[in-house]
Amino acid sequence: MQRLGGPIHLLVNPAAGGGRAGHSIDRAYAALRTVGPVELVESTCAGDERRLAAEAHQARARALVVLGGDGSLSHAARGLIAARSATPLCVFAAGTGNDFAKSLGVPAHNFLAMARRLEAGTVRSIDAGEIDGVTFINAAGFGFDVDVLQRMREPRRRPLLRGTPRYVVTALQQLFRYSGLHATVPVLRDGASSHWLTVVFANGQWFGGAFHIAPAAHVSDGTLDLVGIADASPLTRAGLFARALRGKHLSHRAVHTQRGTAFVITFVEPPHFQADGELHQASGPSVSVRCLPQALRVVG
Repeated sequence: MQRLGGPIHLLVNPAAGGGRAGHSIDRAYAALRTVGPVELVESTCAGDERRLAAEAHQARARALVVLGGDGSLSHAARGLIAARSATPLCVFAAGTGNDFAKSLGVPAHNFLAMARRLEAGTVRSIDAGEIDGVTFINAAGFGFDVDVLQRMREPRRRPLLRGTPRYVVTALQQLFRYSGLHATVPVLRDGASSHWLTVVFANGQWFGGAFHIAPAAHVSDGTLDLVGIADASPLTRAGLFARALRGKHLSHRAVHTQRGTAFVITFVEPPHFQADGELHQASGPSVSVRCLPQALRVVG
Protein backbone atom coordinates (compact mmCIF):
# COMPACT_ATOMS: atom_id res chain seq x y z
CA MET A 1 0.00 0.00 0.00
CA GLN A 2 1.14 3.53 -0.76
CA ARG A 3 2.87 5.08 2.27
CA LEU A 4 1.43 8.49 3.04
CA GLY A 5 3.60 11.30 4.34
CA GLY A 6 2.74 14.34 2.28
CA PRO A 7 0.62 17.35 3.26
CA ILE A 8 -3.15 17.41 3.13
CA HIS A 9 -4.32 18.51 -0.31
CA LEU A 10 -7.31 20.86 -0.20
CA LEU A 11 -8.91 20.71 -3.64
CA VAL A 12 -11.39 23.50 -4.32
CA ASN A 13 -13.85 24.01 -7.15
CA PRO A 14 -14.53 27.72 -6.59
CA ALA A 15 -17.69 27.64 -8.71
CA ALA A 16 -19.38 24.81 -6.80
CA GLY A 17 -22.63 25.61 -5.05
CA GLY A 18 -23.03 28.84 -6.98
CA GLY A 19 -19.74 30.13 -5.57
CA ARG A 20 -20.30 28.75 -2.07
CA ALA A 21 -17.08 26.72 -2.24
CA GLY A 22 -14.98 29.73 -3.18
CA HIS A 23 -16.36 31.68 -0.25
CA SER A 24 -15.58 28.80 2.14
CA ILE A 25 -11.88 28.39 1.37
CA ASP A 26 -10.58 30.32 4.39
CA ARG A 27 -12.80 28.39 6.80
CA ALA A 28 -11.83 25.04 5.28
CA TYR A 29 -8.12 25.90 5.27
CA ALA A 30 -8.23 27.03 8.91
CA ALA A 31 -9.94 23.80 10.00
CA LEU A 32 -7.34 21.65 8.24
CA ARG A 33 -4.38 23.68 9.54
CA THR A 34 -5.29 22.45 13.05
CA VAL A 35 -4.41 18.96 11.81
CA GLY A 36 -1.25 19.54 9.77
CA PRO A 37 0.33 21.12 6.68
CA VAL A 38 -2.10 21.95 3.87
CA GLU A 39 -1.53 22.46 0.16
CA LEU A 40 -4.32 24.38 -1.60
CA VAL A 41 -5.13 23.52 -5.22
CA GLU A 42 -8.00 24.79 -7.37
CA SER A 43 -9.69 23.19 -10.36
CA THR A 44 -9.61 25.33 -13.46
CA CYS A 45 -12.06 23.51 -15.72
CA ALA A 46 -14.73 20.82 -15.63
CA GLY A 47 -13.24 17.46 -14.71
CA ASP A 48 -9.90 18.96 -13.65
CA GLU A 49 -10.36 17.34 -10.25
CA ARG A 50 -9.31 13.97 -11.69
CA ARG A 51 -5.89 15.33 -12.63
CA LEU A 52 -5.47 17.02 -9.26
CA ALA A 53 -6.43 13.80 -7.49
CA ALA A 54 -3.76 11.92 -9.44
CA GLU A 55 -1.24 14.57 -8.37
CA ALA A 56 -2.30 14.15 -4.73
CA HIS A 57 -1.67 10.42 -5.09
CA GLN A 58 1.77 11.02 -6.60
CA ALA A 59 2.59 13.41 -3.74
CA ARG A 60 1.54 10.74 -1.20
CA ALA A 61 -0.92 13.24 0.27
CA ARG A 62 -2.17 12.47 3.74
CA ALA A 63 -5.68 13.10 2.42
CA LEU A 64 -7.43 14.70 -0.51
CA VAL A 65 -10.03 17.07 0.89
CA VAL A 66 -12.55 18.17 -1.73
CA LEU A 67 -14.35 21.44 -1.06
CA GLY A 68 -17.15 21.36 -3.60
CA GLY A 69 -20.20 19.48 -4.76
CA ASP A 70 -21.02 16.02 -6.05
CA GLY A 71 -19.50 16.65 -9.48
CA SER A 72 -16.15 17.67 -8.00
CA LEU A 73 -16.17 14.68 -5.66
CA SER A 74 -17.00 12.27 -8.46
CA HIS A 75 -14.14 13.45 -10.68
CA ALA A 76 -11.68 13.45 -7.78
CA ALA A 77 -12.75 9.95 -6.78
CA ARG A 78 -12.22 8.72 -10.35
CA GLY A 79 -8.65 9.97 -10.18
CA LEU A 80 -7.96 8.18 -6.90
CA ILE A 81 -9.68 4.97 -8.01
CA ALA A 82 -7.81 4.89 -11.32
CA ALA A 83 -4.52 5.24 -9.42
CA ARG A 84 -5.59 2.62 -6.85
CA SER A 85 -4.54 5.21 -4.34
CA ALA A 86 -4.31 4.79 -0.59
CA THR A 87 -4.89 8.55 -0.17
CA PRO A 88 -8.31 8.93 1.45
CA LEU A 89 -10.97 11.28 0.11
CA CYS A 90 -12.44 13.71 2.65
CA VAL A 91 -15.68 15.56 1.91
CA PHE A 92 -16.11 19.24 2.76
CA ALA A 93 -19.60 19.79 1.38
CA ALA A 94 -20.07 23.06 -0.49
CA GLY A 95 -22.27 22.00 -3.39
CA THR A 96 -25.99 22.16 -3.94
CA GLY A 97 -27.34 18.65 -3.44
CA ASN A 98 -24.40 17.03 -1.61
CA ASP A 99 -25.92 13.60 -2.23
CA PHE A 100 -22.71 11.67 -1.69
CA ALA A 101 -22.09 13.30 1.70
CA LYS A 102 -25.62 12.34 2.77
CA SER A 103 -25.06 8.78 1.60
CA LEU A 104 -21.80 8.60 3.58
CA GLY A 105 -23.58 9.90 6.68
CA VAL A 106 -20.75 12.25 7.66
CA PRO A 107 -20.96 15.83 9.04
CA ALA A 108 -19.53 17.18 5.81
CA HIS A 109 -20.79 20.74 6.38
CA ASN A 110 -18.87 20.91 9.67
CA PHE A 111 -15.30 21.35 8.44
CA LEU A 112 -13.75 21.23 11.90
CA ALA A 113 -15.56 17.97 12.71
CA MET A 114 -14.31 16.42 9.46
CA ALA A 115 -10.78 17.66 10.22
CA ARG A 116 -10.97 15.94 13.61
CA ARG A 117 -11.99 12.68 11.91
CA LEU A 118 -9.02 13.01 9.60
CA GLU A 119 -6.73 13.66 12.56
CA ALA A 120 -8.09 10.58 14.35
CA GLY A 121 -7.48 8.41 11.29
CA THR A 122 -11.15 7.57 10.90
CA VAL A 123 -10.87 6.10 7.42
CA ARG A 124 -12.90 3.35 5.77
CA SER A 125 -13.08 1.72 2.36
CA ILE A 126 -16.22 2.04 0.27
CA ASP A 127 -17.48 0.67 -3.01
CA ALA A 128 -17.89 2.42 -6.34
CA GLY A 129 -19.71 1.47 -9.51
CA GLU A 130 -18.83 1.31 -13.17
CA ILE A 131 -21.29 1.83 -16.03
CA ASP A 132 -20.10 1.33 -19.60
CA GLY A 133 -16.55 1.96 -18.39
CA VAL A 134 -17.43 5.15 -16.48
CA THR A 135 -16.77 5.10 -12.73
CA PHE A 136 -19.37 6.51 -10.35
CA ILE A 137 -19.47 6.72 -6.56
CA ASN A 138 -23.09 7.59 -5.84
CA ALA A 139 -25.62 6.67 -8.56
CA ALA A 140 -26.01 6.11 -12.28
CA GLY A 141 -29.02 5.46 -14.45
CA PHE A 142 -31.18 5.75 -17.52
CA GLY A 143 -34.48 7.31 -18.39
CA PHE A 144 -36.25 10.05 -16.52
CA ASP A 145 -33.26 11.44 -14.63
CA VAL A 146 -31.31 11.65 -17.89
CA ASP A 147 -34.18 13.50 -19.53
CA VAL A 148 -34.29 16.00 -16.65
CA LEU A 149 -30.54 16.66 -16.89
CA GLN A 150 -30.83 17.14 -20.66
CA ARG A 151 -33.66 19.64 -20.21
CA MET A 152 -31.62 21.52 -17.62
CA ARG A 153 -28.88 21.96 -20.21
CA GLU A 154 -31.20 23.73 -22.61
CA PRO A 155 -30.32 27.43 -22.88
CA ARG A 156 -32.61 29.72 -20.95
CA ARG A 157 -32.58 33.46 -21.02
CA ARG A 158 -33.13 33.90 -17.30
CA PRO A 159 -32.85 30.72 -15.23
CA LEU A 160 -34.44 31.90 -12.00
CA LEU A 161 -33.61 28.67 -10.16
CA ARG A 162 -30.35 26.80 -9.78
CA GLY A 163 -29.18 23.55 -8.25
CA THR A 164 -31.65 21.30 -6.46
CA PRO A 165 -34.69 23.64 -6.75
CA ARG A 166 -34.17 23.84 -10.51
CA TYR A 167 -33.79 20.04 -10.73
CA VAL A 168 -37.00 19.45 -8.77
CA VAL A 169 -39.01 21.98 -10.79
CA THR A 170 -37.69 20.57 -14.08
CA ALA A 171 -38.50 17.05 -12.89
CA LEU A 172 -42.05 18.08 -12.04
CA GLN A 173 -42.49 19.53 -15.53
CA GLN A 174 -41.08 16.44 -17.23
CA LEU A 175 -43.28 14.10 -15.22
CA PHE A 176 -46.07 14.91 -17.66
CA ARG A 177 -43.95 15.14 -20.81
CA TYR A 178 -41.40 12.34 -20.71
CA SER A 179 -42.29 9.48 -23.08
CA GLY A 180 -40.60 6.69 -21.15
CA LEU A 181 -37.78 4.26 -21.86
CA HIS A 182 -37.81 0.87 -23.60
CA ALA A 183 -35.21 -1.49 -22.15
CA THR A 184 -34.64 -5.12 -21.28
CA VAL A 185 -33.48 -5.64 -17.71
CA PRO A 186 -32.86 -9.39 -17.32
CA VAL A 187 -32.92 -9.42 -13.52
CA LEU A 188 -36.33 -7.73 -13.48
CA ARG A 189 -39.60 -9.09 -14.80
CA ASP A 190 -37.99 -12.30 -16.11
CA GLY A 191 -35.97 -10.30 -18.63
CA ALA A 192 -38.98 -9.20 -20.68
CA SER A 193 -38.66 -5.94 -22.59
CA SER A 194 -40.49 -3.28 -20.63
CA HIS A 195 -41.40 0.36 -20.69
CA TRP A 196 -39.67 2.17 -17.83
CA LEU A 197 -39.83 5.59 -16.27
CA THR A 198 -36.33 5.20 -14.88
CA VAL A 199 -33.72 2.58 -14.07
CA VAL A 200 -31.19 3.57 -11.40
CA PHE A 201 -28.10 1.78 -10.11
CA ALA A 202 -27.38 3.12 -6.64
CA ASN A 203 -24.28 2.87 -4.51
CA GLY A 204 -25.52 5.67 -2.26
CA GLN A 205 -29.04 6.36 -1.08
CA TRP A 206 -29.69 9.83 -2.51
CA PHE A 207 -29.65 11.59 -5.86
CA GLY A 208 -31.01 14.73 -7.48
CA GLY A 209 -30.44 16.62 -4.24
CA ALA A 210 -33.78 15.58 -2.79
CA PHE A 211 -34.68 12.02 -3.80
CA HIS A 212 -34.16 9.14 -1.37
CA ILE A 213 -34.03 6.78 -4.33
CA ALA A 214 -32.45 3.72 -2.67
CA PRO A 215 -33.10 3.82 1.07
CA ALA A 216 -31.57 0.38 1.66
CA ALA A 217 -28.36 1.00 -0.28
CA HIS A 218 -25.06 0.99 1.58
CA VAL A 219 -21.76 2.26 0.22
CA SER A 220 -19.75 -0.57 1.79
CA ASP A 221 -21.81 -3.71 1.19
CA GLY A 222 -20.11 -4.85 -2.03
CA THR A 223 -23.28 -4.47 -4.12
CA LEU A 224 -25.33 -1.95 -6.08
CA ASP A 225 -29.07 -1.46 -5.62
CA LEU A 226 -31.04 -1.51 -8.87
CA VAL A 227 -34.28 0.48 -8.67
CA GLY A 228 -36.49 0.19 -11.74
CA ILE A 229 -39.69 2.23 -11.92
CA ALA A 230 -42.13 1.08 -14.60
CA ASP A 231 -43.82 3.72 -16.71
CA ALA A 232 -47.23 4.81 -15.48
CA SER A 233 -49.99 7.36 -15.91
CA PRO A 234 -49.23 11.03 -15.12
CA LEU A 235 -51.18 10.79 -11.85
CA THR A 236 -49.26 7.69 -10.76
CA ARG A 237 -45.99 9.33 -11.79
CA ALA A 238 -46.78 12.30 -9.56
CA GLY A 239 -47.49 9.99 -6.64
CA LEU A 240 -44.23 8.12 -7.16
CA PHE A 241 -42.37 11.42 -7.35
CA ALA A 242 -43.76 12.46 -3.96
CA ARG A 243 -42.98 9.07 -2.46
CA ALA A 244 -39.40 9.13 -3.73
CA LEU A 245 -38.76 12.41 -1.94
CA ARG A 246 -39.46 10.52 1.30
CA GLY A 247 -38.00 7.15 0.33
CA LYS A 248 -41.47 5.56 0.43
CA HIS A 249 -41.70 4.47 -3.20
CA LEU A 250 -40.23 0.97 -2.97
CA SER A 251 -43.52 -0.60 -1.84
CA HIS A 252 -45.40 0.64 -4.91
CA ARG A 253 -46.30 -2.03 -7.47
CA ALA A 254 -44.58 -0.05 -10.25
CA VAL A 255 -41.23 -0.20 -8.47
CA HIS A 256 -38.93 -3.20 -8.90
CA THR A 257 -35.66 -3.66 -7.03
CA GLN A 258 -32.71 -6.01 -7.11
CA ARG A 259 -29.37 -6.02 -5.36
CA GLY A 260 -26.33 -7.40 -7.14
CA THR A 261 -22.71 -7.07 -8.17
CA ALA A 262 -23.15 -6.97 -11.96
CA PHE A 263 -25.96 -6.21 -14.40
CA VAL A 264 -26.59 -5.94 -18.13
CA ILE A 265 -29.35 -3.78 -19.58
CA THR A 266 -30.20 -3.77 -23.28
CA PHE A 267 -31.71 -1.06 -25.49
CA VAL A 268 -32.69 -0.72 -29.13
CA GLU A 269 -29.86 1.76 -29.71
CA PRO A 270 -27.00 3.15 -27.60
CA PRO A 271 -28.69 5.10 -24.78
CA HIS A 272 -27.70 8.19 -22.88
CA PHE A 273 -27.03 7.66 -19.21
CA GLN A 274 -26.00 9.70 -16.20
CA ALA A 275 -23.17 8.85 -13.82
CA ASP A 276 -23.09 11.00 -10.67
CA GLY A 277 -25.15 13.60 -12.53
CA GLU A 278 -22.86 13.74 -15.56
CA LEU A 279 -24.33 12.85 -18.98
CA HIS A 280 -22.78 10.24 -21.27
CA GLN A 281 -23.78 8.16 -24.28
CA ALA A 282 -23.18 4.42 -24.17
CA SER A 283 -20.84 2.80 -26.67
CA GLY A 284 -23.47 0.27 -27.72
CA PRO A 285 -27.06 -0.89 -27.08
CA SER A 286 -26.00 -3.40 -24.41
CA VAL A 287 -24.69 -1.68 -21.28
CA SER A 288 -22.82 -3.39 -18.44
CA VAL A 289 -22.93 -2.11 -14.87
CA ARG A 290 -20.84 -3.53 -12.06
CA CYS A 291 -19.83 -2.86 -8.49
CA LEU A 292 -16.21 -2.06 -7.68
CA PRO A 293 -15.87 -3.34 -4.10
CA GLN A 294 -13.72 -1.39 -1.63
CA ALA A 295 -12.47 0.84 -4.45
CA LEU A 296 -12.08 4.10 -2.52
CA ARG A 297 -10.85 5.12 0.92
CA VAL A 298 -12.83 7.91 2.61
CA VAL A 299 -12.62 9.85 5.85
CA GLY A 300 -15.61 9.31 8.11
